[in-house]
Amino acid sequence: MPLRLSLGLISLCLLAACGSDSSGPSLTLAGNYSATIFRVTPPGQASIDVLAAGGTLNIDITSAGATTGNISIPASVTGAGSFSATMIGTATLSGTTVTFTQSADTFVRDLAWTLSASGLSVSNQIVAGATYTITLTRQ
Repeated sequence: MPLRLSLGLISLCLLAACGSDSSGPSLTLAGNYSATIFRVTPPGQASIDVLAAGGTLNIDITSAGATTGNISIPASVTGAGSFSATMIGTATLSGTTVTFTQSADTFVRDLAWTLSASGLSVSNQIVAGATYTITLTRQ
């Protein structure tokens, strides 16, 4: 009997260890994010480091998906006047893809963001001819 009990316990432990198809802890969208990489490449031009030019992008996301924050892009980047907008709206997570719904008409809502443990990012995504590479690091 003790051998049978031991084999039963070993089998149960193995099933418990192998029973999950999770590849790690689940990702949480809620948090405060700030741009640590913010590059835009307008059509036919060189890449511009928006942060080095004085721009900012910050987004706060609640556990219910509500967003606040702001974006600020200096005139030296836009080629016209400086630009700023609020990030008020919502964020939706599907798998590891995050989409933003906002009343402000910015490229942020047109990009498909990828959620990771360290933050949100887009890499070489094209919107209206411009290419964006942005990393929003969780604070």
